[in-house]
Amino acid sequence: MSVAMRYVNRELLAIFVVTLLMLLLVALGGRFIGYLQEAAMGKFTGATVLTIMGLRMPEFLQQVAPFSMYVAIILTLGRLHAEQEMVVLQGAGASTFKLLQWVSVTMLAVVAGVAVLALVVTPMSERALTSFVAQQQAQTEFETLNAGTFHVYDHGRRITYSQAMSDDRKILYDVFLSQRLDSGVQVNIWAQQASQYRDPESGSQYLLLTNGHRYEGRPGSPELRVMAFTELRQRLSSVDALPDRLAVEALPTGELGDDAQSRAQWHWRWGLPLFALIGGCIAVGISRVKPRQGRFGRIVPGTLLMLIYFLALLVNQNAIAEGHVPAYLGLWLVHLVFAGIAGWLLARVAKPVAT
Repeated sequence: MSVAMRYVNRELLAIFVVTLLMLLLVALGGRFIGYLQEAAMGKFTGATVLTIMGLRMPEFLQQVAPFSMYVAIILTLGRLHAEQEMVVLQGAGASTFKLLQWVSVTMLAVVAGVAVLALVVTPMSERALTSFVAQQQAQTEFETLNAGTFHVYDHGRRITYSQAMSDDRKILYDVFLSQRLDSGVQVNIWAQQASQYRDPESGSQYLLLTNGHRYEGRPGSPELRVMAFTELRQRLSSVDALPDRLAVEALPTGELGDDAQSRAQWHWRWGLPLFALIGGCIAVGISRVKPRQGRFGRIVPGTLLMLIYFLALLVNQNAIAEGHVPAYLGLWLVHLVFAGIAGWLLARVAKPVAT
């Protein structure tokens, strides 16, 4: 039977890796496009997108891995049923419990990996991501400007635009700046080119504008002040980066508080490995297909059941965070319901196939 166990786990692991890569590609692809759009809007520089995606990787992995394992178990055992190999194994004494023992080698490894990600790695990565994004936001406007794009700052009170930029990103051409002052006065500036300048004494950074015009006036008023200049310094804003308080997703598991959001996060982190474990048992119970039905025969109903389980956890977590469900109940009721479904499916698959 050790040969059969290695045979099953080898195929299970191969399918798991392929499925994991495919699901990660889909999940990361959509988010990558979103980050590229934010970089184009000047929220951060384009060179930082890969770093941000790398820091988000543990979060994606902990959610994708249970689904990948679930699909891998269904496909692996489904093929054994469809090609009558399971009949041979059962004739040699391989019961449903024995089959569960075999796949548990890979399943428990995935569950352990999800637990490490959810409890340790992902919160650590979230803290690193928070710090990194804050540092990006603390950069001056000049470092995040992209040619041909309007960049909006201070909730729409200030707009910056440049028609072109030098290859070394040190000079802007055909620059337009618009700012609404606290007094209600609107200031518009156009310049042929601009570069970055740092005051050696104060350390403040400025946009050094050359050969342009400055227009100042109040909307609705006929009065307008126009000034031509050969050189004008416009101070660049910088954001003080680090937030005063970390989000609950970034807190270490041992430092989560007693408030509703922290309790919801605590149950979510512990619930993910349990979700993977119960999902694996469901996959074993739902994987049996009729002869010549094909290994993919249980994918659609099986995936639908797993999605319902995951969405039920999400809804319950949000209810705990908003105070609609007592924190002591946590996600245990959802896990208990689907553990019961897993037990029923395992008992059902242990019965002989009706002919």
